[in-house]
Amino acid sequence: MSAAAGTEARYRELVELTQYHSRLYHQQDAPEISDDAYDALMRELRALETEHPEWVNAELPSPQVGFAPAATFAAVDHPTPMTSLDNVFTDEELAGFQERLARSLNAPLDSQFPYTCELKIDGLSVNLYYRDGELQWAATRGNGVTGEDVTRQVLTIPGIPTRLEGLKGELEVRGEVYLSRADFAALNAEAEELGGVLLKNPRNGAAGALRQKDPEVTRRRRLKAILYALGKRDGVEVRTQWELLNWLEQRGFPISQYSRHVQGIEEAAAYHRDMVAQRPDLPFDVDGTVIKLDSLNLQAEAGFTSRAPKWAIAYKFPVQEAQTRLLDITINVGRTGKLAPLAHLEPQLIEGSTVSKATLHNEDFIAGLDLRIGDMVVVRKAGGVIPEIVRVLPELRPADSVPYQFPTHCPVCGHAAVRAEGDANTYCVNPACPAQAYERLRYFVSRGALDIRGIGEKLTRQLIEAGYVHDAADLYRLTAEQLSGLERGGDKKAANILAQLEESKQRPLWRLINALGMPGVGERGAQALASAFGSLERLEAATPEALAAVHGVGETLAESIHTALHDDAMQRLLRKLQAAGLNPQTQQQERGTALAGLNFVITGSLSRPRDEFKAVIEQEGGRVTGSVTGKTSYLLAGEDAGSKLTRAQELKVPVLDEAGLEALLESRRAQD
Repeated sequence: MSAAAGTEARYRELVELTQYHSRLYHQQDAPEISDDAYDALMRELRALETEHPEWVNAELPSPQVGFAPAATFAAVDHPTPMTSLDNVFTDEELAGFQERLARSLNAPLDSQFPYTCELKIDGLSVNLYYRDGELQWAATRGNGVTGEDVTRQVLTIPGIPTRLEGLKGELEVRGEVYLSRADFAALNAEAEELGGVLLKNPRNGAAGALRQKDPEVTRRRRLKAILYALGKRDGVEVRTQWELLNWLEQRGFPISQYSRHVQGIEEAAAYHRDMVAQRPDLPFDVDGTVIKLDSLNLQAEAGFTSRAPKWAIAYKFPVQEAQTRLLDITINVGRTGKLAPLAHLEPQLIEGSTVSKATLHNEDFIAGLDLRIGDMVVVRKAGGVIPEIVRVLPELRPADSVPYQFPTHCPVCGHAAVRAEGDANTYCVNPACPAQAYERLRYFVSRGALDIRGIGEKLTRQLIEAGYVHDAADLYRLTAEQLSGLERGGDKKAANILAQLEESKQRPLWRLINALGMPGVGERGAQALASAFGSLERLEAATPEALAAVHGVGETLAESIHTALHDDAMQRLLRKLQAAGLNPQTQQQERGTALAGLNFVITGSLSRPRDEFKAVIEQEGGRVTGSVTGKTSYLLAGEDAGSKLTRAQELKVPVLDEAGLEALLESRRAQD
């Protein structure tokens, strides 16, 4: 085979590879390779296309933008195409972008163009289409021409206006839907606790949430959005990208607070370096910066290539990875019986913190990597938060290594482990497994549940091993003699624990609901259920339809809750808890309207937890959001309010203290 023929064969292989991985990433939200690995394939492919344009043909097209929309959702045609961005990886390549831009504008190569610099959030691109100021639909990017209609899902995201006053004609507002690092970590922690499937990274979590048929499932993912561009823009009189961002903010759209207006490509490179330094502390996952020519007229003059604008470039962040050795794999057994493998690593510093452990998800994950104890592995943080092993270095593998054998029996009780067909997880199905009893009990007494602080991990194990406690209700049958007789017990400690147990009977209903540990029900869900039904009896009697009608629940979770409540073991636990005196009631209150139509942001140190103020505002029909924008009605500020107070003052948003909120409530209630 000639060198040219071999190169052409490589070209065709690259086209098939990039098509395959593009489909997994954009359409199925299930990437098999990292972003940097995909970028490397695309760079090799584009280089061959440039060198051999005769190889490019319609029968074997290389990926352009995104991928065709999935058949699950209705297709929507974008009035103007949604393009992708070309990438650079060094300051030298960024300077090359500047030179190409100058040539396309017939300007000097060293022109000091004004640029708007923005963060490249790793989320899912969306297009919001308005006609005469009314939101008509919201769609994913899809293949750039046709996307998926996800209007109902997008409307669960805070800060998306459904009406823009005074606008006529067509308007496309574009941006990124994302999952914050904090919410990503919280959702995975909850999934781990409940035995659910873990999200791979924030981008996949956002994409998967936006493609849920049930919008309430989307709402529970707590997605956010940042808007930064327009397609069609009838009647929008802005001259620059920087003015456009201000226009979006004034109209109530959430925008990034990290954008910067700079003069010249050197300042743009400095912005990029600054964002690389800030990367570990950013609230969302970011894979680079975007450098945009500021003038919209010059953007139009520069134009587009077949796949990307000539006036913008994505400057990708370096991937922060570290090599380390896998020392061991241990198996934890959760309260659902799930066998969760955990990697123990030689400690390495990654993105500002020392990593010594990484979740391995399940048996297939380990087998897919051919992971063996003693291997040298490459580790990074998924979403900048959760350590993950991304690949093994087999060339550094010890000669005596053997494939890891996933346990066939529970490592705690020895019972046979079961993996159902189609399920990625393996479970211990022994209802008497001490590990499951321990985890269920730990959750019951935890801070977000019944909050019984005198019962820690060691005491929990002692109670189970002594045979005093088999389920949470047995806690309320403990005697002073049993407690004082335990190691490091004593009469004083026993009396303290019994007093705390008695006190826990007076906890609010939502805490008891949360303590039951039903799949998919966390603190917020428990609060909503308590508010809707007011007692355990009414909650148990609720039909799936009544459960689904609760804000934030939806049909899928409603069926899960109904099934969990009527499980035989759960019924026995509920009867024992009620017999022990746990039967709290919550007064069902109708929502007021005193703050209807008002948007609040809460910041700073207040006399009570923020959630309590949030509940007061929402009970009166108000809405609480996370960032101050032109659409914010009031900022409730305590001490050390920080940047949100500064932002409110810049936008002339009224600022209230706690007394001011009370006065506002009294005034508006009087008007009602």
